[in-house]
Amino acid sequence: MNLCFVSYRTFEDGPVKVPFPENDPANIAYATGGSYLSYYSLRRLNDQELERLLAPYDPVVVTLDAVDIRLGRRLIRAAAERAVGYSEGHIGDYQRLSPLEQTIFVEAVRAARVNLLYWERYVPFYQALGPAPVEYLPYPYPLDLARERAQSPSERQSLAVLPTGLAGGTRNGLANLLVAQRLLEVQAIDNMLICMDADTMAADIAAVQNLLYGTAMSAPRPSLWRRLLASLPIDYRPMLRWRDRLRPSGAMPRSSLLEPNPGLRVLRRTGWLTYLQAIAPARLMLDLNNRETVGRNALDCAALGIPCVGTNRSDLQAKLFPLTTVQDPWDVKGALALSERLLSEPGFWKQVVNLAAERIVAYDVEPFRQRFAQIATRYGLGQANR
Repeated sequence: MNLCFVSYRTFEDGPVKVPFPENDPANIAYATGGSYLSYYSLRRLNDQELERLLAPYDPVVVTLDAVDIRLGRRLIRAAAERAVGYSEGHIGDYQRLSPLEQTIFVEAVRAARVNLLYWERYVPFYQALGPAPVEYLPYPYPLDLARERAQSPSERQSLAVLPTGLAGGTRNGLANLLVAQRLLEVQAIDNMLICMDADTMAADIAAVQNLLYGTAMSAPRPSLWRRLLASLPIDYRPMLRWRDRLRPSGAMPRSSLLEPNPGLRVLRRTGWLTYLQAIAPARLMLDLNNRETVGRNALDCAALGIPCVGTNRSDLQAKLFPLTTVQDPWDVKGALALSERLLSEPGFWKQVVNLAAERIVAYDVEPFRQRFAQIATRYGLGQANR
């Protein structure tokens, strides 16, 4: 088998010998001893060039998301019987596409040899799109890499993590903030740590301060450079490599961790490992998102030994943290009750953490490798290069 994984991430093209330091589906390439190719490279090629480039690979796993569905369809066509669709992003992201683009999305799904999905409950929906078979397969999680950042219970701080601010569309940061605010008011925690995207961080901080402390609201203009770069027909990955070379190895970028007010800390997201390092001391995470996701936050929490109070909209939240999962993203009262119980009952906190630590092993690299091999055998993938 000579697998190639294709997505819209900024990772380097080529064979993947070590895991990407990210909680990302691209680690499928690492788990299978395959290669990675980026849309940034492939979108410049014509159809014949794509066919030649992809010819050595079997299977070719293509992420079919809303970023560039036209290129996704071209890649599926170029790989032909070796094409595997991987549903990345939000299960409902196809709704962001124009009517014409939605037909392109359906065509790409139907043309794949098999489609892989990391939301178990939505397998029937994908099956309804057409004749191509559908398999539930969460991507591999680099568990050892994450657990290196874990801290012992004695090192924990009286801290609750919010994985998003108010920006984010479907991540429901306001509900998280309401729960954390109440935990601060009753002195169940001393601090909240809110993780924010760089592009919207200034406006996000201003809005949070206004809601928590009544600070006068301003409207800073968000930085749009990343969105602009992603939309241009250029490969801007060399610029990112140049920036990273200027940064000391392992160092957290300046101004990444801020404390604008007592009880409020803010982390500017600058990479997965930096993020894990920052949240590792927490006693719990609040993740009342209302988008159907794999459950990246639940995976990180399970690896670090942090209870995650979340919703069943995330596939792995309910599997890893069944005791702290609410059924509705706006169930602030229920999330608050679970949070207070975690913080006041050490036995319950330990039970939740231990159960997640046991269950996350099933999503490590080696179990994924075995599941993928079974799927490859079932659909005759990897035959062309034997």
